[in-house]
Amino acid sequence: MTEARIAIIGGGLAGLYAAYRLDRLGVAFDLFEARNRLGGRILATESGGFDLGPSWFWPDFQPRMHALVTELGLPVFEQYTAGATMLEDRAVGVVRRAGYLSGNTSMRVEGGTCELVAALTDLLPPAHLHLSAALKAASLDGQAIRLVFADTPDPSQTYTHIWLALPPRLAAGIQFSPSLPERDLQMLMAVPTWMAAHAKYVAHYGKPFWREAGLSGDAFSRIGPLTEIHDAGNEKGAALFGFFGINAAQRTGLTASEVKAACRAQLMRLFGEQAADPVEDAFYDWAADPYTATDQDRVSSGEHGALDAGFVFAALWRDKMRLIGSEAAVEQGGYMEGALAAVDRVLAEMNLAAVDQPR
Repeated sequence: MTEARIAIIGGGLAGLYAAYRLDRLGVAFDLFEARNRLGGRILATESGGFDLGPSWFWPDFQPRMHALVTELGLPVFEQYTAGATMLEDRAVGVVRRAGYLSGNTSMRVEGGTCELVAALTDLLPPAHLHLSAALKAASLDGQAIRLVFADTPDPSQTYTHIWLALPPRLAAGIQFSPSLPERDLQMLMAVPTWMAAHAKYVAHYGKPFWREAGLSGDAFSRIGPLTEIHDAGNEKGAALFGFFGINAAQRTGLTASEVKAACRAQLMRLFGEQAADPVEDAFYDWAADPYTATDQDRVSSGEHGALDAGFVFAALWRDKMRLIGSEAAVEQGGYMEGALAAVDRVLAEMNLAAVDQPR
């Protein structure tokens, strides 16, 4: 296995974590990311590092995330929840209620989850990280795997294995030779991509005025456009973020300016006039991101997708290809913890080396 050369397809958390582990083990790899940036579904605003993708992890039942941020020396902090919660519906308008408790301690990475991406990236050899490399096809040439990327000449480099750090539905869109059987394609397409139907809004403010008013920043609305809102502040500044209640089809008919204006109007209803004028605000629609969502993902199932635990690729690809994206995790599919678990599982299956497992 010392002569293995692994192609990692996808530069989100799963791909970066796989590269990090392989690099430490001395296993040759190249990582290919279709976007012009690393991080995948981890994304933050350009200033402030406010998360537009995943924000939280829960140490009491996500030991891999806790172990990784500790290993990388990343400071973390508990989600701000002190104070009252705001509720909004058409029958009674806006009301103030006792604080909302999630039941588990929600932790965040200081400076945004993008700091986790940056820390992993800094530890990897740049020559083996390839951006703007969208995989179109993969073929077996004897025991070697050849890859074809969009707008890129057929590379001469071949690989012994290919690890797909992608949502299963995107993996199903790759052209394989020999072709995958219909059974494999159907199983891949049946797994929903977590949060792919959703969008997120962040408003950055000069100070956390809601905290000064005894509010936690938590709000829940049956009016929208945001259905769930929380404090997004970190050491770089004060912010509120929200998940959208209006679906992907409804968002398609609105411009970014219209969406932001509607969100600011809602924050004014909930938190007062000071919410009207953020330093800046941002909105990202994951359903419109072709490297996250397929057409099938535009309608949310509301479920954390997980591939069948016994799934293996058929025939000639069985020993050559693995899925390591978050949805490939046996448990916690869609979460950042799931991405780490899926990678650890494949490392163990391939007997590359002993992998430090969280206790």
